[in-house]
Amino acid sequence: MKYISISVEKTHKIASSIIKKNVKKHNIIFFLLYGNLGSGKTEFVKGVAKGLGFNEREIKSPTFVYVNEIGNKKYKLFHIDFYRIDKKFVKDIIHDLLEEIDLYKRKTVFCIEWADKIVSNTKLLLKNIVKALMIEVRFKIISSTKREIVVKL
Repeated sequence: MKYISISVEKTHKIASSIIKKNVKKHNIIFFLLYGNLGSGKTEFVKGVAKGLGFNEREIKSPTFVYVNEIGNKKYKLFHIDFYRIDKKFVKDIIHDLLEEIDLYKRKTVFCIEWADKIVSNTKLLLKNIVKALMIEVRFKIISSTKREIVVKL
């Protein structure tokens, strides 16, 4: 599905709508986010957080710490940024994050910025072994306020 966002608020609404539709049916969801710097990836994560009932202000770009986690009684949200991470360490980081999944208590959502650093065999592991829903989201800057957002389930 292709969306055109003309504002940060519209990007939040798109993301919130997508998570609300899918979190009812899936215990584990991975958003794989692709796009250049400033294309809207972190704003999209804020919309996901809002859709799960979190305050969007809790979402900060994790570029320097690479993972931020927030949670409540129903959901656990991980915001991961692989921008500064060497590709060879990504698989180990994902493996460590999988240990945080709590299937019996809370649904878990992972939003991964710079997902192009995840190699294909790791994506297959996530999709088939963990039984996670994988949602690829690609961002393209059209103008200073306009973004194309392509979502593939």
